[in-house]
Amino acid sequence: MNKVISKYQFSPCGKYFAYINFFDQFVVHDVELSTVLHVYTPNMPLNVPCTAFAWVQVGDASAKPKKKSKKARPSLAEGEPAVQQLVALGTSKGGIAFYSLATGAIDRVCPDQGHTYAITAICYDAAHGPDTLYTASLDGKVIEWSISQCSRKKVHSVGVERLTSVLAYSGTFMAATRQIKLWDRASETAARTFSGHASYVSFLQLVVVDADTVYIASGPSADRNVLLWSLSDEECTSPVAAFALDDAPQHMSAKVVDRKLHLVAVSNMGIAHYFIRDTGKLSMKKPYRAAYTFEVAIDTVSAKKQAVDRLLVFAATVQYSRNEEQILLAYGTDRSLRFEHVPIEEGKKINVIIRESPKVLDPKGKEGELKSRIPIVDDGNVEYLNPASSNKRGRLREMEVPMEVRLENLSTPKTNPKNMIHLLVQGLHSRDANLLRNVFAVDDADKIRQTLSRLPPQYVSPLLNELSLMMQMKTMHVKIAVCWLKQLISLHASQLMALGSSNLKANFATCLGIIEFRVEHLDSLSRLRGRLDLLIDQVDRSKNQAANLDDRTSGSVLVYQEGDDSDVESMLEKDDTDQPGSSNEEMGEEDDEEEEDDDENDEAFENGTGSDAGHRQNGYRSKGNDDGESMEVSD
Repeated sequence: MNKVISKYQFSPCGKYFAYINFFDQFVVHDVELSTVLHVYTPNMPLNVPCTAFAWVQVGDASAKPKKKSKKARPSLAEGEPAVQQLVALGTSKGGIAFYSLATGAIDRVCPDQGHTYAITAICYDAAHGPDTLYTASLDGKVIEWSISQCSRKKVHSVGVERLTSVLAYSGTFMAATRQIKLWDRASETAARTFSGHASYVSFLQLVVVDADTVYIASGPSADRNVLLWSLSDEECTSPVAAFALDDAPQHMSAKVVDRKLHLVAVSNMGIAHYFIRDTGKLSMKKPYRAAYTFEVAIDTVSAKKQAVDRLLVFAATVQYSRNEEQILLAYGTDRSLRFEHVPIEEGKKINVIIRESPKVLDPKGKEGELKSRIPIVDDGNVEYLNPASSNKRGRLREMEVPMEVRLENLSTPKTNPKNMIHLLVQGLHSRDANLLRNVFAVDDADKIRQTLSRLPPQYVSPLLNELSLMMQMKTMHVKIAVCWLKQLISLHASQLMALGSSNLKANFATCLGIIEFRVEHLDSLSRLRGRLDLLIDQVDRSKNQAANLDDRTSGSVLVYQEGDDSDVESMLEKDDTDQPGSSNEEMGEEDDEEEEDDDENDEAFENGTGSDAGHRQNGYRSKGNDDGESMEVSD
C-alpha cells in the first residue's frame, strides 16, 4: 500500500463502508457481501477532487410509504424507504455536493459560496440538528449548512490555523487543529481549549456514558496516543486518559457498555488495538496498553512461501458487531476489501488471523470487476482533453508526442509538490542518489514548504541525515541544504521536540558543528569586506575625478586662427609708407643713448662721485655727515 487513506466511515446503519481512494474516487462497499456497491468519479477529478465526506439521512423515519397511484407519482412509492441515505461530499474548492446511494449520482449541490480552501472534515449530528451539516476547512472557518435548502446558514471564524476535524454536540461544536476548541454557537467564543497533541487532530469521537458523563476521544495524525477528554467537567482542559498504539491511528470506534469504555483504534501499520477500561477509574499516570490486538496474515502453506505476508486492517468497529464478544474488521487491499466478524477470545491478547490472499482485479475484467457509474455532466462544462478526439465517438485519439519532448520529460524531474514528495520518500527509502539530487535541485521556498508539509514523520530523521551530508559539500549545496533545513524545522518542530533533548542534539550535532565552523570567521570576514568596500569606493571616486579632469583639459578654452604671412607683411609696409622716419630708427637711437648713460653711472658709482652726494649700496643710499652716517631706503 503506497498511500494511507486518512478516513474510513461505516454508515449509521452499519450496512455500508465508504472511503476515498487514491484516484480521488468515492467507493462504497456492502459489508454483508464484501463487494463494491458504488464507485463515484467526480467530473475533472484532477481539478475538483473529493477531500472529505459524511453520511447523511434525509426524510422522516416515522413516515410510511404510500401505494402507487396511476394519476400521479407519490413522493414515496410502495416499498421505497422513508429515509433516504445520502453522502455529503466536500471538494478541494470548498463546495458541498450530496451523493445518493439509490441513484448512484449527485442528488443536489449547494450553489452558495462555501470555503475558500479545501474542506477537511464534515460532521452530521441527526440527534441535535437533523437538517444541519458542519464543515471545517483549511481557511480556519466552520460553516453550518442547511441540507434541505442546500444553502449556507452561518459562518464561524474559529481561528487562523487550518482546521482538520469538527464534531457537533448539544448547541456547541468542537473544531480541532493541534488543539481542540469547544466553540459556543450562541456567543461565538471558545468556551474551552484542550491541549495535549503535538500534531494535527484527524479524528473526534463522542463517548456518552450517561447524561452527566460525556467524553470525547481524539486521534492525531502523527502521534501514537489516542487521548480522552472530559466534557462534563467545565474546568478540565487536560486529557483524562491516553491509549498507546504502535503507530498513528487511521480509524477509531468507541462505545460504552455497563459504564465500561470499549475503544478500537486501527494504526497505520494495519493492526487493530482493542481497549477496555472502566470509565470511573481513568488515569493519566501512564498510557494504557491494548487488551487485545488483531492482525491478519496471508496463508503461506498453500502458496508454498517461507516469508509471511500481512494483510492490512483498514478499519475496525465494535458498534456494528453481531454481539459483544465479536469485533468487525475490514481488511485486505484497496481494491479488494473483506469484512469479517472476529470473535474475541478471553486471555488471548495477540490475535493473528490467517486468511487466503484476496483476488485482485482481473486485467480482462472478468472477475471482480468494479460496478461504477459515470456521472452525468453538463455539456457546456465539459473539459476536453484532446480537440482531435471530436472526430471519433466514444474514443480518444492519441496525440503524437515528439521524441524531443519525450526525452525532455524523462530527463527533467517534475516540480509538482505531489510528485516531489513521492520522489523524496522513494529516494530516502532506497537511498537513491539520483532521485535525491533531482529533489534537492529545487531551491524555491514555497515548493519546499509544500513538499515537506506532506512528508511522513518517519522520514524526518533520514532527511536530516541527507541534509547533514549536503552541508559538508560546496557552498552551492550548503545554500540549498540550509533552505530545506529551515523549512523542515518550521513544519516538523513538534516531531523533532518529541525526540527528546539527547536525541535531538545527536541528530543535529553534525549540522551544528558545520554551522559553527562556517561562522567562526564571520566577524573577521565582515570587517574585511567593509574595508574592501571603502577601498573600492575610493578607487572609483579617484577614477571618476580623473575622468572629469581629462574632460575639462581636453576642451579648448580659446581658439586663435593665424593668418598668412603675406597679410602681415603687407600691413607693415603700409605703416612705413604712412609715417616718415620709421619708428625702428628712433628706437635704435634711444637704445644707444641709454647704454652710454649706464656706463657713466657705473663709473661714478665706483669712484664715489656722481650727480648726488650719496651712493647706492645694496639698495640703500648713504649720505656723509660730520656727526655720523644715516641710512635711507631708496625708491
